Parts: sequence; C-alpha cells; structure tokens
Amino acid sequence: MTPLAKRLRCARVTAELSQAQLSAKCGFSQALLSRFERGERIPDEQAILLLARALDIEPAALTHGRGAADHETSREAGGEEDDMRRRTLLAASVGIGSSAVLTSATHWDRALYSAPPASAPPPVHLNAGLGAVAAHLAATRYREAEQALPPLITGARALAAKGGRRGAEWLARAWALATAVRVKERHPDAWSTSSWAVEAAQRSQHPLAMAMAARAQFICLRQHGQHRQARLVADTAVAELADEELARPVVGHLLLEHAYGAAQAGRAADAADLWSQARELQQRGPATPVWPDHPGPLTREQVQRYGLCIHHTLGDTRRALAYAERLNAAAIDVPHTAARIWHDTAKLRRDVGDMSGALRLLENLALGAPQDARRTSVRTMVADMMQTSPALPGLKPLAASIGAL
Repeated sequence: MTPLAKRLRCARVTAELSQAQLSAKCGFSQALLSRFERGERIPDEQAILLLARALDIEPAALTHGRGAADHETSREAGGEEDDMRRRTLLAASVGIGSSAVLTSATHWDRALYSAPPASAPPPVHLNAGLGAVAAHLAATRYREAEQALPPLITGARALAAKGGRRGAEWLARAWALATAVRVKERHPDAWSTSSWAVEAAQRSQHPLAMAMAARAQFICLRQHGQHRQARLVADTAVAELADEELARPVVGHLLLEHAYGAAQAGRAADAADLWSQARELQQRGPATPVWPDHPGPLTREQVQRYGLCIHHTLGDTRRALAYAERLNAAAIDVPHTAARIWHDTAKLRRDVGDMSGALRLLENLALGAPQDARRTSVRTMVADMMQTSPALPGLKPLAASIGAL
C-alpha cells in the first residue's frame, strides 16, 4: 500500500464514511475507490481534489510526502490512461487560457458543491438560460457554454430544492448539459454531474429528462473505459424509454453511441443491430417541435455519420467510404454535427492514405468550428499527421492555428 493510499483510507475512516458513501459523494465507482485505497491506482490531481472536498480536508493532507515511489507506482498502476488524462487536462488549459480555467473552476466548484440559495430564479429565465447553453454547444461555442452554466446550475438546484417533479426536471437538464461540457475536457466533475443527472431525472419521472440523463451517464462511463457499465446503462434506457415519444430522439442518439461502442469492442452484429434500431427511430421523426438537447432531433446525417464510424472501426473501409460520400458537412446547419462529420471523415481519409483529403476536411473544421478544432482529439490527430507527413503543404499552418505544434 502506498503512503497516499494509507492517508486516503485513514481520512475516510476518520470521517466515518464507508467506501460506498465516499464514492457516491465523489462520483467515482466504489471499485475505483477501493483500488485507490489498495494502492493499485493513484488518483490524479483532479481526483484528489474531489476526494479532499468529499472528506472536508485539504488536498495536501492526502498528497503530503508524495515522493518518487508514489510517482512510480502511479505510472505502473494507472498506466497510459492516467497519462492521457493528465495530458488532456493540460491541453484543455492551454486551449482556453489558464486564467479562464482558474476562474471557471472557482465558479463551477461553487455551483456544484456549495449549498444552493434559498431563492430560485423564475422558471422562464432558467429555461431560457439552459436553452442558450444548448445552443452554444450546438454551435461549438464550448467556452461560452462553460461560462454560462454555473449560475444556471445554482438556480436549478434552488428550484429543485423546493420539491416537485418540475424542479427535478430542470435540475436533470442542467446536470446533463454540465456533463456535456465537462466530458469535452475529460474533467472528473463529469462523474458527479452525470450521476446527479440520473438522480434528478428519476425524481422527475419525465421520459425526456430520463433519456438525457442516461445518455450523459453513458458518455461519461464509456469515456473513462467503464464499458460494461455503459452498456448496461444504455440497454436499460432503451428498454424503458424507446416507446416514449418525447424521449425518442435522445434514445436514438444513445443507440448510435451504443452501436459505436459495440464496434469498438469488435461486436459487429450488435453494432449493426443497434444502428438499425437508431435508424428506425430517426425515420419515425421527432415528437416535439422544440428540442432542448444540443445534438438536436435525430437526423439522417447523424445516422449516416455513425454508419461511417462503425464500419471504419470494424475495418470495412469500402462501406465506410460509401457513407462518407453521402455526407456533406457544409450543407448542415448545426455546427456540432458538421464538425463531427469533418473530423470523422478526416480520420477515415487519413487511414486510407489520403492525407491531402484529410487535411482539407480538417481545414474546413478549423474554419467552420474553431473551438471544436482545438479539442484534444483533433490536435492529437494533426500532431500525428505532422510526424508522418511533415512536408504536406498547409499542414504546419493548420497545426499552429489549433495549438497542435
């Protein structure tokens, strides 16, 4: 057991918390917390911050005396996943400016972990604010969404504290949007916000809120490698909500993401079946004219894009290219969807050796959705292309413009 693991266990026992209670407060799984306490995994800086908050102690009480032995254990136990998370957090800081990160972190900490105020905003104002955040995300204005959310979360918590299913519905929507923002930079807060979204949605018993919360939790779990749990969340949500008209488009989005996860796991038949279910829901159309979730109503283009991704992942290049030929990102009026098409098609073009084609698509992405082009996955792809094709005309200026150098 490492010194940090001993200090963590001691602090938990002193606080008279079980592993289940502490993991729930942090948003971690109990299994992950158990690995922290056994020294099999070393929590990164953000996880330590969440643990310290939950234990009501200073982070230094856990990290004091952390030396070379702990760092070595961290590398062995956490492996590439922890290294990637640290690089991702650093890249996010570089991408939006360190002072903005510090200011936003303070506002987010207060919104997430401080007691909500006694007075709640008028529901009409909260609805407009959450709608504006969804619009920012749809337009790939991630910084603006991040800055706008904390006071809305505070307001939604105050409204939900008054009781009633309607307040819980507002809160579920706020937590789902918060998760959408936090997963962009793989922030550990997403563990908490996705869990709270599910809790609020269950209180609301509103099918749309329940679908949005399930999708938020699924994305968070899959992003952190918890594929079995993610699959269970998706299967349960589809079984319970697929026939609910209000939830239909979100369930369709969830089915597409579930299909992609199945393809990543090599389950080709499952991927095909899930994708077909999503296409069927898309063909039935949306059930509500005003859509509060940032991906918007499920569209034919979104289904086609996932067809591209699934077949690319499964190694069926011919079919992936056929889907790519049917997609025209420039004709799509939702920048978030267009950005994903440019990115995914660029990955396909790169992998078939068409570096010039991949570069053109990435240039379109940087022009049409500049904040999306600075996401870590895009910068990593461009940096890799710099290694393999450094002389490709236009690649170096693109890398410089999105911070991939």
